[in-house]
Amino acid sequence: MNSTTTDNPENNSKTKKTKAASPGGRIKSGDFKFRNIRYYLTETLRNLVRNKLMTITSIITVAACLLIVVISYAIASNVNYILNFLETSVGITVFVEDDLDTSQVDALYHEILQLENVAGAAFISPQEALDNLAYHLGITDDGILLSLDEANPLRRSFTVELDDIRYQRYTVESIERLGGVLSVNEASRVTDMLIALGSFVGIFSFVVMMVLGVLSIVIITNTIKLTVNNRRNEIIIMKYVGATDWFIKWPFVIEGIVIGIFGAAIPIAIIWISYDGIIDTIRDTDLQMIMQIPFRAAVELFPVFAPVVVVLGVGIGILGSISAMRKYLSV
Repeated sequence: MNSTTTDNPENNSKTKKTKAASPGGRIKSGDFKFRNIRYYLTETLRNLVRNKLMTITSIITVAACLLIVVISYAIASNVNYILNFLETSVGITVFVEDDLDTSQVDALYHEILQLENVAGAAFISPQEALDNLAYHLGITDDGILLSLDEANPLRRSFTVELDDIRYQRYTVESIERLGGVLSVNEASRVTDMLIALGSFVGIFSFVVMMVLGVLSIVIITNTIKLTVNNRRNEIIIMKYVGATDWFIKWPFVIEGIVIGIFGAAIPIAIIWISYDGIIDTIRDTDLQMIMQIPFRAAVELFPVFAPVVVVLGVGIGILGSISAMRKYLSV
């Protein structure tokens, strides 16, 4: 019986074929197993060094794309932060006509509160307005204050707070249509400028990011394609001895991930290091209005956003890898 099994040429060929298909039991593994990690990392490093010029080009392109993303996020976040600040600190001042009696002023107050986008309102008497003016102007002389009290030129008014300052102009128009309103004072120019800036940054950044994103994927695809072409004979041999597609593909996927991580780390480091200095430079300006505007600190922005940028970079790298492998690993 033993001799029959030994002398059977069919059994011998199957045994030899099985051993050839799985040398060491490693190449045939298509899953990302722990025992294969060393091979994947070694191959990834070799690919990156072999085509170092294309690798550097890929990293720079991804970094340029994500730099736009980081800058856009920083600007958009600060614009929204400033708009929220204006909602609570820069209200609308509604001046009341002089011939209104107390009951009419009270009725106007309730009409303002009922308007859409109005968060609150407060009545300011002429005396309160004068005291506030004297405080902001730094007037402490009793004689000057007494003369101002005797001929107070200020009118009764309401200060109105908004739910959303983006709809300030619509709210002002609604207030102006109310009876008993003499005029409305509001900082619409600053608000409109900030809203326009936010919209422009959002649209411009999206277009540039899409262009650079596509360019990054193309360059990464070409980088990996070059590596695949250089190793084409080696890949054919690996497939002949039983290596699965994913065993061959994993080093290229990791290569795209590494490019994406480095491409994300560069813009995060550049902006994070320079952000506070840029904000300090803006605050050092002589314009009083800019000096009073709050800005977000770097520690508020980047610990939350940095992982998102890294994920975007890894995603771009994986897309470039898959795009290359789909066409050039069909051996």
